[in-house]
Amino acid sequence: MLANKKSLLAVSIAASLTLTGCFSDNDNNVKVTPPTPTEPVTEVVPPSGLVTEQPAKVFAVSVIDSVNADVLEGATVSFLVDGAAATSLTDVNGADLTSVVVDASGSFNFLSKEGASGEVTAVVTQTGYAAKSFIVDLNAEAEEGAKDVPLQFTLVKIAGNSLKETTKAVAVDGAVTTAEVTVEAKTESGKGGTGVAIDASTELRDATGAPVSGGDVSLSVLAADSNDNSVGAIIPEGLNAAGATQVATPVGVTNVNMQAGTTKIKQFSKPITLTTTLPASSGVTVGDVLDVASHNEDTGEWQSETNKATVTAQNADGTFAAQFKTDHLTFFSVNRNAPVCQDGVSINVTSGTVPPRGLAVSITSSDGSIGSYLRGNSKQIISGSATARYGISATATANVRVYDYSGNDWYNSNGEVSVCGAIPVTLGNPVQTFDADFTLAGTCADTSNGTVAVDLSGSVVTYAKNGKAASVAASLGNSTFRLSGLEANAEYTIRTTVRGAQVASGGQSVVTNTTTGAATSPISQAVTLTCETRVVTGG
Repeated sequence: MLANKKSLLAVSIAASLTLTGCFSDNDNNVKVTPPTPTEPVTEVVPPSGLVTEQPAKVFAVSVIDSVNADVLEGATVSFLVDGAAATSLTDVNGADLTSVVVDASGSFNFLSKEGASGEVTAVVTQTGYAAKSFIVDLNAEAEEGAKDVPLQFTLVKIAGNSLKETTKAVAVDGAVTTAEVTVEAKTESGKGGTGVAIDASTELRDATGAPVSGGDVSLSVLAADSNDNSVGAIIPEGLNAAGATQVATPVGVTNVNMQAGTTKIKQFSKPITLTTTLPASSGVTVGDVLDVASHNEDTGEWQSETNKATVTAQNADGTFAAQFKTDHLTFFSVNRNAPVCQDGVSINVTSGTVPPRGLAVSITSSDGSIGSYLRGNSKQIISGSATARYGISATATANVRVYDYSGNDWYNSNGEVSVCGAIPVTLGNPVQTFDADFTLAGTCADTSNGTVAVDLSGSVVTYAKNGKAASVAASLGNSTFRLSGLEANAEYTIRTTVRGAQVASGGQSVVTNTTTGAATSPISQAVTLTCETRVVTGG
């Protein structure tokens, strides 16, 4: 009886659940439709990384020919500190910079990292030119009203009367010379020469000391007429240390290179002999013993050689022969010592006017060179505390040239004058110039929400007469820049580097080519950027 009651109760409960459960239609037959999703509202905005402020200081570099000031496309510039790649430099977009292959503009810019100081060595090479190292002072300040520090890396072409390079094939068995090797280079003037002699059975080694293998072996010798004041421009900077009371002044220089295929031969199993010519004006006599220093083009560093050079003979033309031995190859300088200049080196304009764009300064003698720039009536080129570092002696003389960035001379001493202390300069005006404003019209590539203007005031703008050195344009704000010192009826290339954003056509630079008229006329350039799209939030 109880079992039947339970069964009836279970059926009753099940029926109740069936009628009133979650599958029952108890919503008065009203169908609920879920809401349709809405698309977010977006807008096009300038790139978040776009830099709209000018950098505090820009180093503006041009690599040029020493004679005509033409820029040297394809030159390689490597930045070193203590022989290793520099870590203190960036390009204008903040990317680390250790080396540059110069493009068709012949110029480039770089920044020093925040807190960076001291010196950086720039090793500059170009086919057909004598390689050279330049000392860059990161503490150099841009002059008032300017943001840039102009640097001219000037190279000397291996040609003419004062420089001559001679190359000879060398017979070897493995890495060992099969016979005595002799090569002599002599300048067309006849007053500069270098001879190299390598004994038979000498093992040729690379920079690590390992024997070289593979490839044809060649020996190249550079002769220099050290009586010519232009020769000083090939001497790498940094020969002297700061604070010295006596400075080494080169009286004869040479560069010797040897290669097996693409491998540089830097060492030998036994010493080789070098003989170089010293000018009649060097003040040496037969029997004098002179210091020798060598410069490593791979590290940018000078070192004193253990072996001295002995003046062995006086030639019929009054020049002298100096001979020394070495177990490695590089750039060599035979030196005399002289008291240091304590007054520094300055330029004083006594007549004439420096144009707004400024002028380049070249001070060159047979024992060295200095490059700088001038933007006012006076400038200290080398301070009294730094003359030792640059090897300026108390009796130093040099040819002084002041020229514009198109290569026009505004002053040339046309002979050596005293450079310790103030150098009086009378400026001419070989070319008439004018200024023009250059305005960038920045917009976003995506115009789906209408045209979006972009502030390009933080861009770095450089300009150059075609084939000549570039200058950094002064920022006037509101994406406008001042091009100073333009020549009439000349072709100019203007390069705009947008900092922190991509140009829609690719990269971060836009090039503007223009031909100037006879007077000032504004120039403009449209710049389209790849911008960002963001969701509009809030009311």
